[in-house]
Amino acid sequence: MKKIKKAFTLAEVLITLGVIGVVASITLPTLIKEYNKHAWVNALKENYSLLNQGFRKMMADDGVEFIADTEVWRAIGGNNYCDSSADISSRECKDFFTQLQKYFKITRIGVGNDYYSYDIGTSHIEGVGYKFKYRNSSEEHGSSGNRIHLSNGAMIQGYYFNKNPNIHPNCDAIHSAGGHMCGEAGQFSIDINGNRGPNEFGKDIFIFYISERGQLAPVGGNDLAIYYASPNLTQENIDKYKANGIFAAYCDNTSRYGAGNSAPGRSCAGLLIDQLNWKMDY
Repeated sequence: MKKIKKAFTLAEVLITLGVIGVVASITLPTLIKEYNKHAWVNALKENYSLLNQGFRKMMADDGVEFIADTEVWRAIGGNNYCDSSADISSRECKDFFTQLQKYFKITRIGVGNDYYSYDIGTSHIEGVGYKFKYRNSSEEHGSSGNRIHLSNGAMIQGYYFNKNPNIHPNCDAIHSAGGHMCGEAGQFSIDINGNRGPNEFGKDIFIFYISERGQLAPVGGNDLAIYYASPNLTQENIDKYKANGIFAAYCDNTSRYGAGNSAPGRSCAGLLIDQLNWKMDY
């Protein structure tokens, strides 16, 4: 007797492929989403560490306690601050950026809307336009001002470096409450992967302050909440600042859209680092 060989019919193969396709269409977007979250968190960790180490090193090299006493910060001229709206060749910023390059690998500084940019001290080169989004919004916004491009692909923008950070008179109480910030030596937002996208607050864009001792304080985090809650440093008042105003409430995409403190996603850095332990569970 002849052996009958069993095989799948064409219909069975097509049904199986169809089931696989349905399962893939359901699971693949979730896998991609989680992969992106993991990549963004790792990039933020890298830049958070890189910047903190750079600021600590410049203070250690000069043997000072406060970042304003470093050679880098003393190089800020003019009106005693350098911000992203100032020409980088101006007296406010030129010497400061020259000194800053000793501690950070700056490849170039974008000018205006970053449609062109140039290496510091050399010739102009072509650049690309940059637009950003608030958290979970599809609406793109133009971004003005200079941007500092780092060799790892990150980009610092909306920056403000303050030559004379005023030390809070209630600093001892701030430290007793667990805070590490008694003065504002600067502020900036960082796009951890430059212009690669999604260029969205809370995903690849985060905002930080620089304390008087050169430590990063994420917007929406403990240090900034304690700093703004002073001089009334009760736990109730600290918790109020964590939950309202420019803090955790503004990582929520349900907050109203607009520029400044009310922008959704503005406080995600503090939520991610201090409350979610570096897990992008939002």
